[in-house]
Amino acid sequence: MNDAVNEFSKSRIGGIIVLVLRAIGVALGLFLMAVSIPLFFLPIPLGIPLFILAALLLAASSRTAHGVVTGVLKRFPPVWNRVKRMFGEKD
Repeated sequence: MNDAVNEFSKSRIGGIIVLVLRAIGVALGLFLMAVSIPLFFLPIPLGIPLFILAALLLAASSRTAHGVVTGVLKRFPPVWNRVKRMFGEKD
């Protein structure tokens, strides 16, 4: 999931820092999702981009959310292929 932090998390202090950062990411993602739901009903479309940002933050911070987001994206192959290319994965 987050290969860049694996080297950092091998030490005891690094593991604690990674755990705290992931907990902050999950909390912030859930907060942004809760804020985005009422914004769906405003005439200015702020809810959808905020919800997408919150889902990406959750997917980066939580293994469960990562599985859910990738599962949803895999149902739509054109979108899934575009996302894979954005993150540097070859077809």
